[in-house]
Amino acid sequence: MGEPFGNYTILEKLGSGGMAAVHIAESTTLRKRVALKRLHAHVAENRELVRSFIHEARLARYLNHMHIARTFDFGKVGDTYFMAMELVPGPNLTQLTKQVKATVGTIPLAVILHIIAQILDALDYAHNLTDEHGEPLDIIHRDISPPNIIVSNTGTVKLIDFGLAKAARSSIQTQVGTIKGKFSYIAPEYLNGHLDNRVDIWAVGVIAWELLTMRRLFDSPTDIDVLDLVRNHVIVPPSRYNREVTGELDAIVLTALERDPRRRWQSAAAMRVALRNCVRELGIEITDRRVLQWVEWAFSQDPDRAETSGMNELMDLLDTGEAEPSVETSAPTTPGVRAPSGVRTPSGIKRPKLPTPVVGAQMVKRRRGRRLVWLLLVALLGGGAYAAYYYDLIHRLQ
Repeated sequence: MGEPFGNYTILEKLGSGGMAAVHIAESTTLRKRVALKRLHAHVAENRELVRSFIHEARLARYLNHMHIARTFDFGKVGDTYFMAMELVPGPNLTQLTKQVKATVGTIPLAVILHIIAQILDALDYAHNLTDEHGEPLDIIHRDISPPNIIVSNTGTVKLIDFGLAKAARSSIQTQVGTIKGKFSYIAPEYLNGHLDNRVDIWAVGVIAWELLTMRRLFDSPTDIDVLDLVRNHVIVPPSRYNREVTGELDAIVLTALERDPRRRWQSAAAMRVALRNCVRELGIEITDRRVLQWVEWAFSQDPDRAETSGMNELMDLLDTGEAEPSVETSAPTTPGVRAPSGVRTPSGIKRPKLPTPVVGAQMVKRRRGRRLVWLLLVALLGGGAYAAYYYDLIHRLQ
């Protein structure tokens, strides 16, 4: 029946950290399921951590954006502080990339750019948010990373967990020498104590690079080595690993990854405008609905049959795909948890010079097909060279 907790019934545990645990809970007042975040008992004894939690809740009440998970309620039941947040069904980017790597290999360019654009929408809103008096809040997320970005069950991207967010006028200040956030996504200047909205832009650049290449940008066994890579690692263009990435897209991502923040995109809005211009030039705009269909298809693939699954069935579905206007749409997230259902519905996007929408496996296997052609050509050329060498050797022996 669940554990009663004030106006909530605690159901399933979603996760737990050093400061709080998060559960799925049924709200009797909101009449929906929420993600209920509750401080651990030992944390409640630490006044500074309690103040930090209260700060997070107060900051969250200002955030009301379609690409940011909402906070509905905040309070205290007995000795336990809690926060009720929007429950966003769907995989986060860590889960999505893990599934894709194990099955279909790559994420379509249109899906990646759609995700990045919506992250930038959320950050543009948060960075420019004001309080009820019109005073800038100067919110910085500080933890833009794959686990905190969810592709919801409507195909809309949601940014979650402003628990590390900082408002410039907040009384909660980061202690000197303390770095908050995941090391692989921390901007170089933040390591030296400099913090403004451009640290979030850097993190978006890292995520974009990793989605485009399906590789980790700063990857090492120890945190110290990761931080050294963040400071010194030579960042190559994503096109080095992905031929579909154009020079213009390379420039957009590498500008976000400038180590000197003065040379980086100065706002999320500026990067978003450049990205949308690139999308229009490429002709690969896509809707939330198509993103959802592709994500569900990707999660329907069996890792044990990754090389063969999907293609034959989806080839039969190509003729039934509906063309859809490339207008961005979003719908509110419905409560409850729903894993990707494995629907194999064709998910088309508009691409230049293609007579029918491209769906499912074809969206990710076109590049693989080109690689196969190149491998065959190399094999033929290598075989020809070997035959010529062998013939010349026999001729000399005679």
